[in-house]
This record gives sequence, structure tokens and C-alpha cells, in this order.
Amino acid sequence: MKIDLHVHAKERSACSIASEKQHIESAIKFGLDAIIFTDHNRLVPLEHIKELNKRYYPFRIYGGIEIRISDCGEDVLVLGLHDKILEEKSWLYPDLYDYVRKNNGFIALAHPFRYKNSIGIDIEKYIPDAVEIHSTNIGRDDYKLIRKLAEKLNLNLITNSDGHNAEHVGIYYNDIEYMPNSEQELVKYLKEGRYKCCCNHFRVSKFNESVLKREKLIKELIKENKDRTYYNKLTGNWEGEFDRVLMGKSYVI
Repeated sequence: MKIDLHVHAKERSACSIASEKQHIESAIKFGLDAIIFTDHNRLVPLEHIKELNKRYYPFRIYGGIEIRISDCGEDVLVLGLHDKILEEKSWLYPDLYDYVRKNNGFIALAHPFRYKNSIGIDIEKYIPDAVEIHSTNIGRDDYKLIRKLAEKLNLNLITNSDGHNAEHVGIYYNDIEYMPNSEQELVKYLKEGRYKCCCNHFRVSKFNESVLKREKLIKELIKENKDRTYYNKLTGNWEGEFDRVLMGKSYVI
């Protein structure tokens, strides 16, 4: 089963420009078998997930959540759990980790090292199930740091789109050995590492062409002493792209 574990829909993530429908239809077009909506601090209601699965059968839709850790700004993906407390509480990482472990969920560190070369949570004491190594929000500059972290802690790697644009869904994905019969079985396979990390090389190349054009403009704006707000107003693009270039890194994937 080819699955993208990290997708944001504009119904719940204000930063996304694509609806659930656009993401799902794009995922089907690009040959995926399933996606997981992991919106920022928002869950997908279970009844709605059931409706989506009936509408798009045999394609599969799951619900997860991306949680911003309150004291450090790190982001983690939580899969396999649907308790409203996940979106209602301001989480510290040890508390979230314990909650996920007690309830047999899956927890993964999302796009580490994006704006700094360190991790803001005690990942060595509270070791997650996986760390994300490829997505549209992880540049090549960070691959070595992520691999070193994964090797040190014996972590599984996951690869996803972190799609906010339907055209990016499935650019990276995970190919699971067996088709899970339930969400619990999906979590089990992920924890056991029974999958391969995959990508569409042609789509990665096209993505990078666009990134290089945007980053050329950002470098010109920096020389003119313009800031991230000016970049956003000028282009409508996310300020994080400007921040990344400003710190000497790139979003080339």
C-alpha cells in the first residue's frame, strides 16, 4: 500500500491551499492507495473519515494530527488516536509521548532541523517511533543531520509530502508490505518498519526547479534589506521560505 502519512487540508489547516477533495483526487491520480490528513492541532471527525472512505473506496483515508509542542515549537505527527484531548490541550513533549504510548498510537518527529541545527525536545529520553527524513518541508541540507539522529537512536525513517498543495501529495510516500485491514494494523506495520521509503524522482526534479526560482528572488530581496513580510506580500508565498534562505539553507529536496 502506497501511503502519504502527512497531508494538510484547508478545511482544518489555514496554511493549506487544497481541499480534502483536491488532495484525495490528486493522490489517486499519482498512484497512491491512501493518505492521512494530519492537520495542525486539528483532528478529522471519525464520522467524516467514514464518509470519505465510502465516497472514494477502494482508496483509503485516515485521520491523524500534527501537534506543535508548546514550549519549543517542534512538530510531531500522531497517528492512530482520535481523542479530542489531542487538539484541546497545550502539550509538552513528555506528556504527549506518555499519552501516545499508553494508548498504542504512533508518534513521529516531523521536519526536524528546519530552522535550527538542534532538536528542542528530549528525543533521547522519549524516543519516537520514527523521524521524517523527506518531505517538501525538509531540504537536502538537513538529510545528514536526520540520518545521524536516526542511526544514533535506531529510529525508523518516514517520507511524506507534508502536502499543503494537492500537486505535492505523494511526491514522497511509504510503500507498506501488506494492505492493513484496520487503522490499528496500519500503526503496527509502521512501528515494525514494514515499509519502504519512496519518491517520484521526476516530480522531485520539477519541485526543485520551482524552489530555485523562488530562492533566487529571496536572495535578491535579502541584498535589498527586505524582510519576510515583504516577501509574503510581494509573492503570496509562505514566509518560512524566506527564513530558510536567510539562515543559509535551501528547500531543495
